Amino acid sequence: MHTLIRWTQETPAERTDRFKDWYKTYTEYEGQPTTVTVHKVYENYGGPEEGGWTFQSGCPVETICIFSEAQALRVLHELHEKYDTEDYDDGTYDICLAQSYADFYPAVRPHYE
Repeated sequence: MHTLIRWTQETPAERTDRFKDWYKTYTEYEGQPTTVTVHKVYENYGGPEEGGWTFQSGCPVETICIFSEAQALRVLHELHEKYDTEDYDDGTYDICLAQSYADFYPAVRPHYE
C-alpha cells in the first residue's frame, strides 16, 4: 500500500482511521499481519514496446515485527512520520503490512506481452 498522502495533510485521527482500515482489510484478505515492511521504490525501464513502459521495483529498507493491532498502528505512525521527512525526500517509500521480512521485488523481471 503506497501512501500518496503527505504526513502533514492529515490529522492524527485521520491517519489512525486510515491505518485501521489498512489493518482490517489486510486481516480480512491475507490473515494476521506479523511484520511491517519498508521498501524504497524505483521506476525501471521495461522496454520500447508501445512507446516505452516501466515497472516498479522495491529495495528492502527495514522490517519490524508486530504482535498486535495496537502495535501495528503505532509502528505505522512512526514509520510514516520517519519516511515523510526531508531526510528521505530522495525517493518513494512503500510501507506495508506483511507476513514476512522485506525482500527485493519483483522476484522475476516482468516482460511485455
